[in-house]
Amino acid sequence: MMKLFKYKIVLLILLCVQIISAQSDNDVKEAEVINAQKEMVGRLTGHLPIKGKKKLKSRSSTSERKTTANYLFDALKDIGLNAKKHPYNVQDKKGKVYNGVNIYTEIPATNGSKEYVVLGAHYDTAEGSPGAVHNATGVALAHYVATKLKELKTRSKNFIIVFFDQQETNMIGCRMFAKKLKEEKLNVLAMHRVDYMGWDNDEDRAIELLASSISLESAYRLESPVPVFKRVVSTPETRIFSTLGFETITITAELKNGDNSPYVHQPADKYTTVNFKYLASTSEIVYRVMKTMAK
Repeated sequence: MMKLFKYKIVLLILLCVQIISAQSDNDVKEAEVINAQKEMVGRLTGHLPIKGKKKLKSRSSTSERKTTANYLFDALKDIGLNAKKHPYNVQDKKGKVYNGVNIYTEIPATNGSKEYVVLGAHYDTAEGSPGAVHNATGVALAHYVATKLKELKTRSKNFIIVFFDQQETNMIGCRMFAKKLKEEKLNVLAMHRVDYMGWDNDEDRAIELLASSISLESAYRLESPVPVFKRVVSTPETRIFSTLGFETITITAELKNGDNSPYVHQPADKYTTVNFKYLASTSEIVYRVMKTMAK
């Protein structure tokens, strides 16, 4: 009996060591993601210089958006991806002219597939707002997913990661990019959009989904170890994509229950208000969904 007892104690100790080791590995992985995303959000919000000694006050003016676009272009190149610019010049029915540039990259399938999955986030802000939660966090999330998708040895689909310009100006950037995809007749399976990903006051790491199909919503529910809420109010971006015939899903913080930054569109939407553990958690969920789609 004593030998059996000692044997059980040894097994228990080994199990505890394995659990602690796994937790330690997860902590290290999360810390790596957080550090990378802190740098990007810091540079986008003026918490850190974006180039040389230059710091952004917001990402709303023509010059600020140009600086941001160039930074994101280089950020994609730095992880070994073929960064591209999608400039546009368009006039609305009232004669107002919009100029901007979307930044994107294509991560090709390894099997010659013609199917595409798009993940996007807008990089501009309201005037005078550093735009930390809205939407530097979404940009950092999409960049992280791009990094991880590139590392996959096999991908059964093509992925497009895109950073939209002029979201705050009648959503011109995403309108023009969606139109581009339609004109090129790409077989886009779904448009995934992330926004408001840096606030989690109740620390439950919950996400909210607005999906055009049950299958898209289910894909996230299956990969989410956190509460998932369903949004019932449509968004203008969703309507833009749907009108052009794209399946679409928007991933946000818990807007439905008011667990979102009270500083959106304000000067107080700063780097220091971002919950980076929440951003890392949601980044991993989105990556898991994309990884499953890549199989």
